[in-house]
Amino acid sequence: MRNAVLFIALAVLALTPVSGALAGPPADPFTVTGIQVDASAASAVEAQNIAIDSGRQRAWTTLIHRLAKQEDWAKIPPLDDQAIQRLIASYLPVNERRSTTRYSASMTYTFNADAVRRLLRGQNVAYTDMAANPILIVPLDPHYEAHGAWTNAFFNPRYSHAAVPLNLPIPDAPTVSALASVSFDFAQWSQLQAIAGRVRADSAMLLLLVNAKGKVTVKLRYLGPAAPWTIPDVDVPEPAGAPPAKIAADAAEAAAAAVIEAWKAHAAIDFSKRFRLVAEVHVDSLEDWGTMQQKLATVPTITDIGVEAMDIGEARLAISYVGTAQQLKDSITQAGYDLENDNGDWTLAPLPPPTTASTP
Repeated sequence: MRNAVLFIALAVLALTPVSGALAGPPADPFTVTGIQVDASAASAVEAQNIAIDSGRQRAWTTLIHRLAKQEDWAKIPPLDDQAIQRLIASYLPVNERRSTTRYSASMTYTFNADAVRRLLRGQNVAYTDMAANPILIVPLDPHYEAHGAWTNAFFNPRYSHAAVPLNLPIPDAPTVSALASVSFDFAQWSQLQAIAGRVRADSAMLLLLVNAKGKVTVKLRYLGPAAPWTIPDVDVPEPAGAPPAKIAADAAEAAAAAVIEAWKAHAAIDFSKRFRLVAEVHVDSLEDWGTMQQKLATVPTITDIGVEAMDIGEARLAISYVGTAQQLKDSITQAGYDLENDNGDWTLAPLPPPTTASTP
């Protein structure tokens, strides 16, 4: 009797297709903060207007650099001040200073998300407006040193607050001890998963600093549950005799930029590419069905889900999506589900709960 009730309830729910949202994440990627403005004029009001107007172009450039891959920046046509003003939904000044002839502030500009998306899609620019999960970074030189020059170079808050937050390990004794055995070539995700979890990261990046024969190179290696990224080595030009702190700082900046670009290349979605697949899913209860609906609705690459067939405890879902199948799989993984392809037969299942690893 219970199975019959479940079948009827699922059949009723199947009449309403699940629609995946393409909206941005809670941490709004279309809001640009920290744009410093300063202007002088004949009056305070005129100075304020000039200052606020002067920050729009810089905010727009910051936004484009955040959303799109560097190789695609040139595809976006230059916009004049009026065009950018039409794209801005609101602005907010912070730390204002004013006199009778001068105005300065730190500005926050919030762009109209739908208008920006339409513009980018109209130029066939792949972009990502997903909030990036933090990445654990493990500086190696050739081993991890909690307070070495290479690690210290990443203590700058701008790395942990970047478009892709790069978080260092918590430098307590258990973590330092656990990372002592981590090597660039042989490290495994299982060695870093608990350490990453402590800084809210769900993946890790090993950054090996190589300084030999006057050439500075950073080698990068991704570790995590998703498909690995391939990131080329980063060469850092340095003048002969540069102090170690400057070498480390310049190498950190170059490595961070490479990680962020690699993330965008991995996550940027080409919305001109639309596909469809059919996946089998096992449903144990009405609660599980509702949870799956809610979580799949947060996947940004899914445009629609329809139920093609249903039986007791099973369903066949038609998933329409943009981007690549790998991007779909990665996005679904973030939602807590596993999408697998076995010779063209797709299956969707909840990921097992994470193991409660002891704090290293």
